[in-house]
Amino acid sequence: MALPVPAAESSRPECAIEDPITFREVDLPDGKVTLDSAVTLRCDFAVEVAGWIRDDLAALAQKENTKLTKLSGVGGHACRNRNGAANAPISEHASGNALDLFGLAFENGRNVALAGKEPELRPLRQAIQRSVCGRFTTVLGPGADASHKDHLHMDLRERTRGFRMCQWAVE
Repeated sequence: MALPVPAAESSRPECAIEDPITFREVDLPDGKVTLDSAVTLRCDFAVEVAGWIRDDLAALAQKENTKLTKLSGVGGHACRNRNGAANAPISEHASGNALDLFGLAFENGRNVALAGKEPELRPLRQAIQRSVCGRFTTVLGPGADASHKDHLHMDLRERTRGFRMCQWAVE
């Protein structure tokens, strides 16, 4: 799945990644899923992302009678504040604990954006929503806020009393 990389360097200590992993593909039993760009994530988060792709997304593709081949619009480590706002708290991306995702591509040539209003894609998007919200503690997507109107953000932020946030208005 991934190649270990040295600790992510940053002039901001809050942007260091503990046990970073950089990868561009996830192995499946019958192939692989490619990311359109390599991402660097914290190791335990990378393991959860790989499990989600391997166990959940690949199974959803199989129900669609195809195979998942690619994730598009992926983004991982980025030393920045939430939503790029100067006075906002530090983003989970800063510690490699978050992933952004725009869409999926399948072996049959079908590309599915995670944002959109196509009625025929609603059941698939709802299945992805159940899956991603079941695995990750934060999911922000279309309907959450202007910063996430065209993609999903997922992370494993730890909150008091195990609070989880799933804000994605599937249309």
